[in-house]
Amino acid sequence: MRRRLSFVLAVVLAGSAALGQERFRKSPPVPDRLPELSLPKIDSIRLSNGLTVAVIYLKNCPFICAQLTILAGERDSPESLPGLAGFTAEMVSRGTPLVSASDIEERLEEIGGAFSATATLDYSRLSLVFLDEYLDRALETVSLMALRPDFSDKEVAGLRFTQRYEMLQEERNPEFIGRRQLLRVLFGNHPYRKGMFSQDVFRNIRRRDVLDFYQRFYRPNNAIVVLAGDLNLTAAARKVSRYFSTWREGEVLRQPTPPPAAIERERLCLVDLPRAKDATLFVGNLVFPIDDPDFFPFLVLNQALGGTPNSRLFMNLRESKEYAHFAFSEVDLYRSSGVFSIRARVIPSACYSAVQEILGEIDRIGREKVTTFELEQAKSYLIGNFPLQVGRLEAMTQRVSEIMTFSLGEAFWSKFYDSLMLVDADSVLGVGAKYLRSPSVVVIVGDKSALAEYLREFPRIEVYDVKGGLLYTMLKGVEE
Repeated sequence: MRRRLSFVLAVVLAGSAALGQERFRKSPPVPDRLPELSLPKIDSIRLSNGLTVAVIYLKNCPFICAQLTILAGERDSPESLPGLAGFTAEMVSRGTPLVSASDIEERLEEIGGAFSATATLDYSRLSLVFLDEYLDRALETVSLMALRPDFSDKEVAGLRFTQRYEMLQEERNPEFIGRRQLLRVLFGNHPYRKGMFSQDVFRNIRRRDVLDFYQRFYRPNNAIVVLAGDLNLTAAARKVSRYFSTWREGEVLRQPTPPPAAIERERLCLVDLPRAKDATLFVGNLVFPIDDPDFFPFLVLNQALGGTPNSRLFMNLRESKEYAHFAFSEVDLYRSSGVFSIRARVIPSACYSAVQEILGEIDRIGREKVTTFELEQAKSYLIGNFPLQVGRLEAMTQRVSEIMTFSLGEAFWSKFYDSLMLVDADSVLGVGAKYLRSPSVVVIVGDKSALAEYLREFPRIEVYDVKGGLLYTMLKGVEE
């Protein structure tokens, strides 16, 4: 009798333990206490010529990062010369009338400098990281580049060749091709489309084009200098004024940029990339501009849907269905609009099914609340990752440059944690229903001959070449 009672008791205890484990699995753990977010204050001043100077004071930092942002990007390139904004930014460092491009490179090496130039859809940026003892030499060099560029015919021709070659290499990358095609379709005739160019544009750029773009937009009243390092605003303003005071302000004329037109119907595009082994998918929607208050709930939505290998897309397409090598989502935001996109690389035979699963996940997150576990997991990841995003000197400076450029405020800086913690399941559902219930654009990059038999289930497909030229349309797999 005792033996039987012991057995029954053991079964009851085991069952209780199992039920406890089930409850543990279904209930997320209590979140850890938030780590303290201690970010330096952003101080700024406007100089007499209209140049804005901002400083991030980092005590005992042995390096300084200086970033000069020009408030003109690819949206401001001429219709006939897309890509001119980025080309101009690259040309700035290629010599002045008195200092050659090779001499500038030597100057940068002497101060331990790492220089880069880039252009986005909204702005162009020159960035230099250097040892703090060389602040004067660094600012002098940047001012020479920004205020007195030469734009010699020789350097223009050299950069044309370099950028054409680099673009040719990019056009072998299915992810580059797919994303470019997605943005072309989403932006339509909007000025942002000018950032989605092919290598052919570089044939037409001449010195006079670069000079004209520079004279129109490279003005101190259309620029921001951000310095991050062991210096305060007073010292920084004095130094910057010394080297940039001769930069004359001028009127900057540009048309206001409205949001892109909404996508009225679902579109499916196939970009033919011969000999591609897999199919690379992009699915996207237009969303809000960067300064919209929906930013934080949508950031959590994106994280829950496709931010990590633990998110819905990866778990569905790779772990459950075994369609994909990877599946992630991301959000890119600009002054006038934003783009939410999903990218996945799938086996050719799963092309149709993978697209349906992706569209299903998008629909689901716009109709059903995320679980408490998904919500807390997403917010914890974003909160834990934020210090890593701004941990490097150049990344921190870039973040502050964007805050200044778009007038984003403390919600994107010192109050980042607070802004995320206010997000709940209702607000995530709200932004999902608001932005993801509209028609999506689907782009498939792959070898059309290898994919042909797997594309017949799609009702209509627009077929493009690698450069984005429309070849023909297929209806149910038959060329129209």
